Amino acid sequence: MKVYNSLTFKKEEFKSIKPKEVKIYVCGPTVYDSAHIGHAKSAIVFDLIHRYLKYKGYNVNVVKNYTDIDDKIIERANEKNINFKDLSEHYISEYEEIMTALNVEADTKNPRATEFIPKIIDFIQELISKGNAYENNGSVYFSVETFDRYGTFFKRPKETESNDDGTEITLDQDTQFGDDKRDPRDFALWKKMKEGEPFWESPWGKGRPGWHIECSVMVLNLLGETIDIHGGGQDLKFPHHPNEIAQSESYTGKHFSNFFVHNGFVNVDDEKMSKSLGNFFLVTDILKEYDPMVVRWYLVSSHYRSSINYSPNSLEQSKKEYNKLFNTIKKIYESVQIKTKSKEMDDLILRIDNAFENIIKAMDDDFDTPVAIAEILSLFREINKVILQDGKEINEAFKRSFTNFIEKIDAILGVFPDIENKVLGHDKGSDEQGTLIKNLIGLITSLRDQMREKKLYEMSDQIRNRLRELGIDIEDKKI
Repeated sequence: MKVYNSLTFKKEEFKSIKPKEVKIYVCGPTVYDSAHIGHAKSAIVFDLIHRYLKYKGYNVNVVKNYTDIDDKIIERANEKNINFKDLSEHYISEYEEIMTALNVEADTKNPRATEFIPKIIDFIQELISKGNAYENNGSVYFSVETFDRYGTFFKRPKETESNDDGTEITLDQDTQFGDDKRDPRDFALWKKMKEGEPFWESPWGKGRPGWHIECSVMVLNLLGETIDIHGGGQDLKFPHHPNEIAQSESYTGKHFSNFFVHNGFVNVDDEKMSKSLGNFFLVTDILKEYDPMVVRWYLVSSHYRSSINYSPNSLEQSKKEYNKLFNTIKKIYESVQIKTKSKEMDDLILRIDNAFENIIKAMDDDFDTPVAIAEILSLFREINKVILQDGKEINEAFKRSFTNFIEKIDAILGVFPDIENKVLGHDKGSDEQGTLIKNLIGLITSLRDQMREKKLYEMSDQIRNRLRELGIDIEDKKI
Protein backbone atom coordinates (compact mmCIF):
# COMPACT_ATOMS: atom_id res chain seq x y z
CA MET A 1 0.00 0.00 0.00
CA LYS A 2 1.34 3.41 -0.98
CA VAL A 3 0.46 6.70 0.68
CA TYR A 4 1.38 10.20 -0.46
CA ASN A 5 3.66 11.84 2.10
CA SER A 6 3.49 15.64 2.20
CA LEU A 7 6.96 15.68 3.76
CA THR A 8 8.58 14.09 0.70
CA PHE A 9 6.13 15.06 -2.10
CA LYS A 10 5.78 11.46 -3.25
CA LYS A 11 3.92 8.24 -2.65
CA GLU A 12 5.75 5.94 -0.28
CA GLU A 13 5.24 2.34 0.75
CA PHE A 14 3.33 2.49 4.00
CA LYS A 15 4.99 0.70 6.88
CA SER A 16 3.80 1.25 10.41
CA ILE A 17 6.19 1.65 13.32
CA LYS A 18 4.79 -1.50 14.92
CA PRO A 19 3.50 -4.37 12.75
CA LYS A 20 -0.27 -4.20 12.29
CA GLU A 21 -0.60 -1.16 14.55
CA VAL A 22 -1.15 2.39 13.29
CA LYS A 23 -1.08 5.59 15.33
CA ILE A 24 -2.85 8.55 13.71
CA TYR A 25 -3.33 12.10 14.95
CA VAL A 26 -5.78 14.39 13.13
CA CYS A 27 -6.12 18.10 13.77
CA GLY A 28 -9.78 18.55 14.63
CA PRO A 29 -12.08 21.58 14.57
CA THR A 30 -11.92 24.81 16.53
CA VAL A 31 -15.40 24.70 18.01
CA TYR A 32 -16.73 28.24 17.81
CA ASP A 33 -19.39 27.68 15.14
CA SER A 34 -21.31 25.00 13.24
CA ALA A 35 -19.42 22.67 10.90
CA HIS A 36 -19.44 23.48 7.18
CA ILE A 37 -19.04 21.06 4.27
CA GLY A 38 -15.24 21.56 4.32
CA HIS A 39 -15.13 20.18 7.86
CA ALA A 40 -17.22 17.23 6.68
CA LYS A 41 -14.74 16.48 3.90
CA SER A 42 -11.80 16.42 6.30
CA ALA A 43 -13.64 14.18 8.74
CA ILE A 44 -14.72 11.74 6.03
CA VAL A 45 -11.22 11.66 4.49
CA PHE A 46 -9.63 10.49 7.72
CA ASP A 47 -12.55 8.20 8.48
CA LEU A 48 -11.91 6.60 5.09
CA ILE A 49 -8.22 6.13 5.93
CA HIS A 50 -9.18 4.73 9.34
CA ARG A 51 -11.65 2.30 7.77
CA TYR A 52 -9.29 1.08 5.07
CA LEU A 53 -6.36 0.49 7.40
CA LYS A 54 -8.71 -1.43 9.69
CA TYR A 55 -9.94 -3.45 6.71
CA LYS A 56 -6.31 -4.27 5.91
CA GLY A 57 -5.95 -5.79 9.36
CA TYR A 58 -4.37 -2.94 11.31
CA ASN A 59 -5.28 -2.03 14.87
CA VAL A 60 -5.85 1.70 14.34
CA ASN A 61 -5.50 4.22 17.15
CA VAL A 62 -6.94 7.57 16.02
CA VAL A 63 -6.80 10.74 18.11
CA LYS A 64 -8.62 13.83 16.84
CA ASN A 65 -8.67 16.90 19.07
CA TYR A 66 -11.11 19.67 19.78
CA THR A 67 -9.63 23.15 20.16
CA ASP A 68 -11.95 24.47 22.86
CA ILE A 69 -9.98 27.58 23.88
CA ASP A 70 -8.97 30.05 21.21
CA ASP A 71 -9.27 33.71 20.18
CA LYS A 72 -12.28 32.94 17.97
CA ILE A 73 -14.05 31.01 20.73
CA ILE A 74 -13.52 33.83 23.21
CA GLU A 75 -14.74 36.42 20.72
CA ARG A 76 -17.86 34.41 19.81
CA ALA A 77 -18.67 33.66 23.47
CA ASN A 78 -18.44 37.40 24.24
CA GLU A 79 -20.74 38.17 21.31
CA LYS A 80 -23.30 35.72 22.65
CA ASN A 81 -22.67 36.74 26.26
CA ILE A 82 -22.12 33.13 27.37
CA ASN A 83 -19.27 31.19 28.98
CA PHE A 84 -16.67 29.96 26.48
CA LYS A 85 -17.06 26.40 27.85
CA ASP A 86 -20.79 26.40 27.14
CA LEU A 87 -20.15 27.64 23.60
CA SER A 88 -17.52 25.03 22.81
CA GLU A 89 -19.50 22.16 24.36
CA HIS A 90 -22.55 23.14 22.30
CA TYR A 91 -20.62 22.98 19.04
CA ILE A 92 -18.77 19.81 20.03
CA SER A 93 -22.14 18.12 20.63
CA GLU A 94 -23.47 19.40 17.30
CA TYR A 95 -20.31 18.27 15.48
CA GLU A 96 -20.57 14.77 16.91
CA GLU A 97 -24.23 14.50 15.85
CA ILE A 98 -23.20 15.45 12.30
CA MET A 99 -20.38 12.89 12.31
CA THR A 100 -22.81 10.18 13.39
CA ALA A 101 -25.22 11.14 10.60
CA LEU A 102 -22.38 10.96 8.05
CA ASN A 103 -21.41 7.49 9.32
CA VAL A 104 -18.00 8.63 10.58
CA GLU A 105 -16.68 5.98 12.95
CA ALA A 106 -15.78 7.01 16.48
CA ASP A 107 -12.14 7.95 17.00
CA THR A 108 -10.17 6.27 19.75
CA LYS A 109 -10.05 9.56 21.65
CA ASN A 110 -11.26 13.13 21.14
CA PRO A 111 -9.32 15.20 23.70
CA ARG A 112 -10.04 18.85 24.44
CA ALA A 113 -7.25 21.40 24.75
CA THR A 114 -8.49 22.54 28.17
CA GLU A 115 -8.04 19.00 29.53
CA PHE A 116 -4.28 19.22 28.98
CA ILE A 117 -3.35 22.56 30.54
CA PRO A 118 -1.02 21.10 33.25
CA LYS A 119 0.77 18.93 30.66
CA ILE A 120 1.01 21.90 28.29
CA ILE A 121 2.68 23.93 31.05
CA ASP A 122 5.14 21.07 31.74
CA PHE A 123 5.92 20.79 28.02
CA ILE A 124 6.61 24.53 27.74
CA GLN A 125 8.84 24.49 30.82
CA GLU A 126 10.93 21.73 29.26
CA LEU A 127 11.32 23.72 26.04
CA ILE A 128 12.47 26.73 28.07
CA SER A 129 15.01 24.60 29.95
CA LYS A 130 16.34 23.24 26.64
CA GLY A 131 16.77 26.77 25.29
CA ASN A 132 14.06 26.40 22.61
CA ALA A 133 11.61 28.82 24.21
CA TYR A 134 11.70 32.01 26.23
CA GLU A 135 9.38 34.01 28.45
CA ASN A 136 8.85 37.72 27.97
CA ASN A 137 6.32 39.90 29.76
CA GLY A 138 4.14 36.97 30.84
CA SER A 139 4.02 35.21 27.47
CA VAL A 140 6.21 32.36 26.22
CA TYR A 141 7.46 31.99 22.64
CA PHE A 142 9.15 29.24 20.70
CA SER A 143 12.49 30.42 19.34
CA VAL A 144 12.54 29.45 15.68
CA GLU A 145 16.28 30.08 15.30
CA THR A 146 16.98 27.18 17.69
CA PHE A 147 15.49 24.68 15.24
CA ASP A 148 17.73 24.44 12.18
CA ARG A 149 15.19 22.84 9.84
CA TYR A 150 12.44 25.38 10.43
CA GLY A 151 11.07 26.65 7.12
CA THR A 152 12.00 23.49 5.21
CA PHE A 153 8.87 21.39 5.78
CA PHE A 154 6.27 20.90 3.01
CA LYS A 155 8.49 22.77 0.55
CA ARG A 156 10.25 21.17 -2.37
CA PRO A 157 14.05 21.43 -2.23
CA LYS A 158 14.20 23.95 -5.10
CA GLU A 159 11.66 26.27 -3.48
CA THR A 160 13.03 29.36 -1.82
CA GLU A 161 11.99 30.48 1.62
CA SER A 162 8.71 32.34 1.31
CA ASN A 163 8.48 33.68 4.83
CA ASP A 164 11.88 35.29 5.33
CA ASP A 165 10.36 38.72 4.91
CA GLY A 166 7.40 37.91 7.15
CA THR A 167 4.81 37.98 4.35
CA GLU A 168 3.17 34.71 5.41
CA ILE A 169 3.36 35.33 9.13
CA THR A 170 0.04 37.21 9.23
CA LEU A 171 -1.75 33.93 8.47
CA ASP A 172 -1.39 32.75 12.06
CA GLN A 173 -2.80 34.35 15.19
CA ASP A 174 -0.16 32.79 17.43
CA THR A 175 2.65 34.12 15.22
CA GLN A 176 1.02 37.55 15.14
CA PHE A 177 0.68 37.53 18.91
CA GLY A 178 3.12 39.64 20.88
CA ASP A 179 5.27 42.69 20.20
CA ASP A 180 7.99 41.41 22.50
CA LYS A 181 9.35 38.54 20.40
CA ARG A 182 13.02 38.14 19.56
CA ASP A 183 12.25 37.05 15.99
CA PRO A 184 9.09 37.88 14.00
CA ARG A 185 8.82 34.19 13.05
CA ASP A 186 8.61 33.06 16.68
CA PHE A 187 5.18 31.82 17.77
CA ALA A 188 3.31 31.84 21.06
CA LEU A 189 3.30 28.79 23.31
CA TRP A 190 1.62 30.61 26.21
CA LYS A 191 -0.40 33.83 25.91
CA LYS A 192 -0.57 36.36 28.71
CA MET A 193 -4.15 37.00 29.82
CA LYS A 194 -5.92 40.02 28.44
CA GLU A 195 -8.55 41.81 30.50
CA GLY A 196 -11.74 39.74 30.72
CA GLU A 197 -10.30 36.62 29.09
CA PRO A 198 -10.43 33.12 30.62
CA PHE A 199 -7.09 32.12 32.17
CA TRP A 200 -5.10 29.47 33.95
CA GLU A 201 -2.34 29.98 36.50
CA SER A 202 1.17 29.26 35.26
CA PRO A 203 4.79 29.91 36.24
CA TRP A 204 4.66 32.95 33.95
CA GLY A 205 1.41 34.36 35.35
CA LYS A 206 -2.22 34.11 34.28
CA GLY A 207 -2.77 33.10 30.68
CA ARG A 208 -3.75 30.34 28.27
CA PRO A 209 -2.02 28.08 25.74
CA GLY A 210 -1.35 28.97 22.14
CA TRP A 211 -2.90 26.92 19.35
CA HIS A 212 0.07 24.85 18.14
CA ILE A 213 1.21 23.56 21.51
CA GLU A 214 -1.97 21.60 22.30
CA CYS A 215 -1.46 19.18 19.40
CA SER A 216 2.16 18.39 20.29
CA VAL A 217 1.20 17.71 23.89
CA MET A 218 -1.74 15.49 22.95
CA VAL A 219 0.37 13.48 20.49
CA LEU A 220 3.09 12.93 23.08
CA ASN A 221 0.73 11.93 25.88
CA LEU A 222 -1.82 9.89 23.93
CA LEU A 223 0.21 8.35 21.09
CA GLY A 224 3.92 8.67 21.90
CA GLU A 225 7.03 10.45 20.69
CA THR A 226 6.76 9.28 17.05
CA ILE A 227 3.53 8.50 15.21
CA ASP A 228 2.71 6.88 11.89
CA ILE A 229 0.40 9.48 10.32
CA HIS A 230 -0.40 13.09 11.12
CA GLY A 231 -3.41 14.47 9.28
CA GLY A 232 -5.17 17.73 8.59
CA GLY A 233 -6.25 20.16 5.89
CA GLN A 234 -3.92 21.73 3.33
CA ASP A 235 -4.21 25.04 5.15
CA LEU A 236 -2.24 23.54 8.06
CA LYS A 237 0.92 23.09 5.98
CA PHE A 238 1.90 26.53 7.22
CA PRO A 239 2.30 27.48 9.96
CA HIS A 240 0.55 24.92 12.17
CA HIS A 241 2.23 21.68 11.16
CA PRO A 242 5.79 23.08 10.84
CA ASN A 243 5.36 24.61 14.29
CA GLU A 244 4.18 21.28 15.68
CA ILE A 245 7.21 19.55 14.21
CA ALA A 246 9.62 22.16 15.56
CA GLN A 247 8.36 22.14 19.13
CA SER A 248 7.81 18.35 19.28
CA GLU A 249 11.21 17.37 17.88
CA SER A 250 12.91 19.98 20.05
CA TYR A 251 11.21 18.42 23.08
CA THR A 252 11.83 14.73 22.29
CA GLY A 253 14.89 14.83 20.03
CA LYS A 254 13.07 12.30 17.85
CA HIS A 255 11.22 12.25 14.52
CA PHE A 256 7.65 13.50 15.02
CA SER A 257 5.57 11.74 12.35
CA ASN A 258 6.59 9.40 9.53
CA PHE A 259 3.76 10.54 7.24
CA PHE A 260 1.88 13.81 6.92
CA VAL A 261 -1.41 13.51 5.04
CA HIS A 262 -3.31 16.62 3.96
CA ASN A 263 -6.82 16.71 2.53
CA GLY A 264 -7.89 19.14 -0.19
CA PHE A 265 -10.28 22.03 0.27
CA VAL A 266 -13.93 22.38 -0.57
CA ASN A 267 -14.05 25.51 -2.73
CA VAL A 268 -16.80 27.83 -3.86
CA ASP A 269 -16.10 29.44 -7.23
CA ASP A 270 -12.49 28.21 -6.99
CA GLU A 271 -12.00 29.97 -3.65
CA LYS A 272 -11.45 28.09 -0.39
CA MET A 273 -14.62 27.75 1.65
CA SER A 274 -14.19 29.47 5.00
CA LYS A 275 -16.22 31.27 7.61
CA SER A 276 -14.00 34.34 7.38
CA LEU A 277 -14.94 34.74 3.70
CA GLY A 278 -18.61 34.05 4.34
CA ASN A 279 -18.79 31.56 1.46
CA PHE A 280 -19.57 28.44 3.46
CA PHE A 281 -22.43 25.92 3.54
CA LEU A 282 -23.34 24.43 6.90
CA VAL A 283 -23.66 20.65 7.04
CA THR A 284 -26.82 20.95 9.15
CA ASP A 285 -28.47 22.92 6.32
CA ILE A 286 -27.29 20.51 3.62
CA LEU A 287 -28.61 17.50 5.56
CA LYS A 288 -32.06 19.07 5.57
CA GLU A 289 -32.10 18.68 1.78
CA TYR A 290 -30.01 15.56 1.18
CA ASP A 291 -29.63 12.09 2.63
CA PRO A 292 -26.38 11.95 4.65
CA MET A 293 -25.16 9.05 2.51
CA VAL A 294 -25.61 11.14 -0.63
CA VAL A 295 -23.36 13.77 0.96
CA ARG A 296 -20.84 11.10 1.91
CA TRP A 297 -20.95 9.59 -1.59
CA TYR A 298 -20.31 13.05 -3.04
CA LEU A 299 -17.30 13.63 -0.80
CA VAL A 300 -15.66 10.22 -1.30
CA SER A 301 -16.12 10.47 -5.08
CA SER A 302 -13.22 12.92 -5.31
CA HIS A 303 -9.65 12.10 -4.31
CA TYR A 304 -8.85 13.14 -0.77
CA ARG A 305 -5.91 15.34 -1.88
CA SER A 306 -7.98 17.13 -4.52
CA SER A 307 -9.96 20.28 -3.90
CA ILE A 308 -13.54 20.27 -5.15
CA ASN A 309 -15.89 23.07 -6.18
CA TYR A 310 -19.16 22.96 -4.29
CA SER A 311 -22.53 24.45 -5.09
CA PRO A 312 -26.05 23.46 -3.99
CA ASN A 313 -26.47 21.84 -7.41
CA SER A 314 -23.26 19.83 -7.24
CA LEU A 315 -24.89 17.19 -5.04
CA GLU A 316 -27.58 16.42 -7.60
CA GLN A 317 -25.42 14.10 -9.70
CA SER A 318 -24.34 12.26 -6.56
CA LYS A 319 -27.97 11.97 -5.51
CA LYS A 320 -28.90 10.42 -8.86
CA GLU A 321 -25.97 7.99 -8.74
CA TYR A 322 -26.61 6.95 -5.17
CA ASN A 323 -30.35 6.47 -5.70
CA LYS A 324 -29.68 4.24 -8.71
CA LEU A 325 -27.23 2.14 -6.67
CA PHE A 326 -29.70 1.89 -3.80
CA ASN A 327 -32.55 0.84 -6.08
CA THR A 328 -30.42 -1.92 -7.62
CA ILE A 329 -29.35 -3.14 -4.17
CA LYS A 330 -32.98 -3.09 -3.05
CA LYS A 331 -34.13 -5.13 -6.04
CA ILE A 332 -31.44 -7.77 -5.48
CA TYR A 333 -31.91 -7.97 -1.70
CA GLU A 334 -35.70 -8.32 -2.13
CA SER A 335 -35.45 -10.87 -4.95
CA VAL A 336 -36.65 -14.44 -4.65
CA GLN A 337 -33.61 -16.19 -6.01
CA ILE A 338 -33.58 -19.51 -7.84
CA LYS A 339 -31.16 -22.36 -7.14
CA THR A 340 -30.40 -23.11 -10.77
CA LYS A 341 -26.96 -22.11 -12.05
CA SER A 342 -26.71 -19.94 -15.14
CA LYS A 343 -23.88 -18.64 -17.27
CA GLU A 344 -25.11 -15.05 -16.88
CA MET A 345 -25.01 -15.25 -13.09
CA ASP A 346 -21.63 -17.02 -13.12
CA ASP A 347 -20.25 -14.26 -15.32
CA LEU A 348 -21.59 -11.60 -12.94
CA ILE A 349 -20.00 -13.35 -9.96
CA LEU A 350 -16.64 -13.25 -11.73
CA ARG A 351 -17.24 -9.59 -12.56
CA ILE A 352 -17.95 -8.81 -8.89
CA ASP A 353 -14.71 -10.52 -7.85
CA ASN A 354 -12.78 -8.63 -10.51
CA ALA A 355 -14.37 -5.32 -9.52
CA PHE A 356 -13.42 -5.80 -5.88
CA GLU A 357 -9.82 -6.63 -6.82
CA ASN A 358 -9.68 -3.39 -8.82
CA ILE A 359 -11.16 -1.44 -5.91
CA ILE A 360 -8.50 -2.80 -3.54
CA LYS A 361 -5.77 -1.89 -6.05
CA ALA A 362 -7.16 1.64 -6.23
CA MET A 363 -7.36 2.01 -2.45
CA ASP A 364 -3.83 0.64 -2.10
CA ASP A 365 -2.72 3.45 -4.41
CA ASP A 366 -3.06 6.38 -1.99
CA PHE A 367 -6.74 5.75 -1.28
CA ASP A 368 -7.82 6.43 -4.87
CA THR A 369 -11.57 6.60 -4.32
CA PRO A 370 -12.44 8.08 -7.76
CA VAL A 371 -11.15 4.88 -9.40
CA ALA A 372 -12.95 2.77 -6.80
CA ILE A 373 -16.22 4.66 -7.35
CA ALA A 374 -15.90 4.34 -11.14
CA GLU A 375 -15.46 0.57 -10.72
CA ILE A 376 -18.60 0.34 -8.57
CA LEU A 377 -20.66 2.32 -11.10
CA SER A 378 -19.37 0.19 -13.98
CA LEU A 379 -20.23 -3.02 -12.13
CA PHE A 380 -23.74 -1.84 -11.35
CA ARG A 381 -24.36 -0.88 -14.98
CA GLU A 382 -23.46 -4.44 -16.04
CA ILE A 383 -25.63 -5.95 -13.31
CA ASN A 384 -28.57 -3.75 -14.29
CA LYS A 385 -28.23 -4.73 -17.93
CA VAL A 386 -28.40 -8.45 -17.14
CA ILE A 387 -31.08 -8.27 -14.45
CA LEU A 388 -33.25 -5.32 -15.41
CA GLN A 389 -32.83 -5.00 -19.16
CA ASP A 390 -32.32 -8.64 -20.12
CA GLY A 391 -34.59 -9.95 -17.35
CA LYS A 392 -32.31 -12.78 -16.17
CA GLU A 393 -33.30 -14.44 -12.90
CA ILE A 394 -31.07 -14.08 -9.85
CA ASN A 395 -29.72 -17.24 -8.26
CA GLU A 396 -28.50 -17.91 -4.73
CA ALA A 397 -24.80 -17.87 -5.63
CA PHE A 398 -25.02 -14.45 -7.26
CA LYS A 399 -27.04 -12.93 -4.42
CA ARG A 400 -24.55 -14.27 -1.87
CA SER A 401 -21.63 -12.83 -3.85
CA PHE A 402 -23.39 -9.48 -4.31
CA THR A 403 -24.40 -9.00 -0.65
CA ASN A 404 -20.86 -9.90 0.44
CA PHE A 405 -19.53 -7.27 -1.99
CA ILE A 406 -21.85 -4.59 -0.55
CA GLU A 407 -20.77 -5.42 3.01
CA LYS A 408 -17.09 -5.07 2.09
CA ILE A 409 -17.68 -1.81 0.23
CA ASP A 410 -19.48 -0.42 3.25
CA ALA A 411 -16.63 -1.50 5.53
CA ILE A 412 -14.19 0.46 3.33
CA LEU A 413 -16.21 3.46 2.11
CA GLY A 414 -18.96 3.62 4.72
CA VAL A 415 -21.63 4.45 2.14
CA PHE A 416 -24.11 1.60 2.71
CA PRO A 417 -24.63 1.46 6.49
CA ASP A 418 -27.25 -0.97 7.77
CA ILE A 419 -28.24 -1.55 4.15
CA GLU A 420 -30.14 -4.80 4.68
CA ASN A 421 -32.49 -3.25 7.23
CA LYS A 422 -32.94 -0.19 5.02
CA VAL A 423 -34.06 -2.22 2.02
CA LEU A 424 -35.87 -5.04 3.83
CA GLY A 425 -37.06 -3.51 7.09
CA HIS A 426 -40.47 -2.38 5.88
CA ASP A 427 -43.63 -2.20 7.93
CA LYS A 428 -47.09 -2.75 6.48
CA GLY A 429 -47.48 0.91 5.60
CA SER A 430 -44.23 1.02 3.65
CA ASP A 431 -45.16 -2.22 1.86
CA GLU A 432 -48.47 -0.68 0.80
CA GLN A 433 -46.63 2.44 -0.31
CA GLY A 434 -44.20 0.28 -2.30
CA THR A 435 -47.10 -1.45 -4.04
CA LEU A 436 -48.66 1.91 -4.85
CA ILE A 437 -45.35 3.18 -6.29
CA LYS A 438 -44.98 0.05 -8.44
CA ASN A 439 -48.52 0.48 -9.75
CA LEU A 440 -47.86 4.16 -10.53
CA ILE A 441 -44.65 3.29 -12.38
CA GLY A 442 -46.58 0.66 -14.34
CA LEU A 443 -49.20 3.25 -15.27
CA ILE A 444 -46.53 5.76 -16.35
CA THR A 445 -44.69 3.22 -18.51
CA SER A 446 -47.97 2.16 -20.12
CA LEU A 447 -48.79 5.79 -20.97
CA ARG A 448 -45.27 6.24 -22.40
CA ASP A 449 -45.76 3.23 -24.66
CA GLN A 450 -48.96 4.79 -25.98
CA MET A 451 -47.15 8.10 -26.57
CA ARG A 452 -44.38 6.36 -28.49
CA GLU A 453 -46.94 4.51 -30.60
CA LYS A 454 -48.38 7.91 -31.50
CA LYS A 455 -44.82 9.20 -32.14
CA LEU A 456 -44.95 11.71 -29.27
CA TYR A 457 -41.26 11.08 -28.64
CA GLU A 458 -40.36 14.42 -27.08
CA MET A 459 -42.93 14.12 -24.29
CA SER A 460 -42.06 10.45 -23.81
CA ASP A 461 -38.37 11.31 -23.43
CA GLN A 462 -39.14 14.04 -20.90
CA ILE A 463 -40.98 11.51 -18.70
CA ARG A 464 -38.13 9.01 -19.02
CA ASN A 465 -35.55 11.64 -18.05
CA ARG A 466 -37.55 12.76 -15.02
CA LEU A 467 -37.86 9.15 -13.87
CA ARG A 468 -34.09 8.71 -14.22
CA GLU A 469 -33.58 11.71 -11.95
CA LEU A 470 -35.57 9.76 -9.35
CA GLY A 471 -33.33 6.73 -9.83
CA ILE A 472 -35.79 4.80 -12.04
CA ASP A 473 -34.38 3.56 -15.35
CA ILE A 474 -36.63 2.74 -18.30
CA GLU A 475 -35.08 1.16 -21.38
CA ASP A 476 -37.00 1.75 -24.61
CA LYS A 477 -37.17 -0.96 -27.24
CA LYS A 478 -37.62 -0.17 -30.90
CA ILE A 479 -41.25 0.10 -31.91
